[in-house]
Amino acid sequence: MDHSQHTSHTSSDENEMDFLYDFGEAAPCRTNMLFTWDSKDLCIVFDWWHIRSGFGFLVSLLAVLLLSLGYEYVRAINGAVDSDAETLPGPSGMKRDERTTYSRRPQSRILRAAFYALQVMYSFFLMLVFMTYNGWVMLAVVGGAFTGHLLRSSRFGKSSRGMFCH
Repeated sequence: MDHSQHTSHTSSDENEMDFLYDFGEAAPCRTNMLFTWDSKDLCIVFDWWHIRSGFGFLVSLLAVLLLSLGYEYVRAINGAVDSDAETLPGPSGMKRDERTTYSRRPQSRILRAAFYALQVMYSFFLMLVFMTYNGWVMLAVVGGAFTGHLLRSSRFGKSSRGMFCH
């Protein structure tokens, strides 16, 4: 068959879509499954967190940095709650081991579980942010973790190292 008489496969609908993309407003989120430094039409976790400008990108990087910094504080507070629960005095005023504290103080167990759940949720959210595979966003997460650890390490004492998803 001779296809030389056929014209371009581009329809008028496709041309309209190209026209819309130029304005940035109607452009959909681009998701990457490979590492990139490109921020055009990047969405961070949600459709409404759609980056459409350089200023929006800088504000988003600052927000990610602050979120990551906040995670370090949640982790530190979680460690302080754990530490306090382990040293609750018993009925006679003596310190008890963690197992006895858990069984005698249900409100302590609930508080510890709530802070642990908050920490897990927070870490999974940061994992999703990191999985944009955007180098700038990844650096903002790491920068926030660095800054948060630097600021809180002297105030809250020692805690486990590393940012874990669970």
